[in-house]
Amino acid sequence: MRIITTALVAIMATASAAFATSLYIDNNDRPINYEELPAEAKSFISTHFGSEEISHIVLDKDIVCSDYTVAFRSGTKLEFDGGGDWTEIDCGRTSVPEALIPQQIADYVAAKHPNSTITEIKREHGHTEVKLNGGLELTFNSRYRIVDVDD
Repeated sequence: MRIITTALVAIMATASAAFATSLYIDNNDRPINYEELPAEAKSFISTHFGSEEISHIVLDKDIVCSDYTVAFRSGTKLEFDGGGDWTEIDCGRTSVPEALIPQQIADYVAAKHPNSTITEIKREHGHTEVKLNGGLELTFNSRYRIVDVDD
């Protein structure tokens, strides 16, 4: 019984190591310096998050596209597409800066969820998703009309 247990543990350890190695090899993420970000992303950061201290920046480059993740020491995380346009702003437990929230979305949240703040906003293929501090997720179409609510 002891030999079987030892053999199973050895097999699982080998499989785990092989899996971890394959993730590392297949992973196209690499750390970069601030200077390597597209000009649009650098301008966005200095305008809206200039007082934040950057923890790290990662470039995820694949065959089709590239995107960038900028993480701040505060826990805020920004994602940009290859051209430097933001695609996601995740402020964790704090609010997304008001200047970055489309007015129609801000108005909707103020009217329907007056005690909530937007902690995350994401732009994707014709729609915008926001997450409120209570965990509620709202999806808006390209005209900023509510199309889905997910709690």
